[in-house]
Amino acid sequence: MTLRLPLAIAATLMLAPAAAIASPVNATGFEAPVAHDDLDLTTTDGVSRLDDRVRTKVRQMCANGGRDGASVRLERECRESALAATAPAVRVAIANARLDRVRFAQNTPASPAATPGV
Repeated sequence: MTLRLPLAIAATLMLAPAAAIASPVNATGFEAPVAHDDLDLTTTDGVSRLDDRVRTKVRQMCANGGRDGASVRLERECRESALAATAPAVRVAIANARLDRVRFAQNTPASPAATPGV
């Protein structure tokens, strides 16, 4: 299963210093797949690995290559907004995994060894 995470990528036009300050930030939405079908999201290790994958994808998507102060600030803001935008999708994936585990446990008959005397 692949989790499709919306990443809000911020970009500004830096044509002139005054224009950059006066113009609002343009938020452009992107979706990037983050595979998690190999993870057990019912464990802390699985959740931690998913978080690492999401952060890596966000860093890749927000990297702008600039090293000046404005570029570094924009990249940081992009990462912060993208992580905030992806948080609900990550929570839903974790909740669904836990719900699936509960459903599986409820629908699995107990073994004779687990129910002595029956």
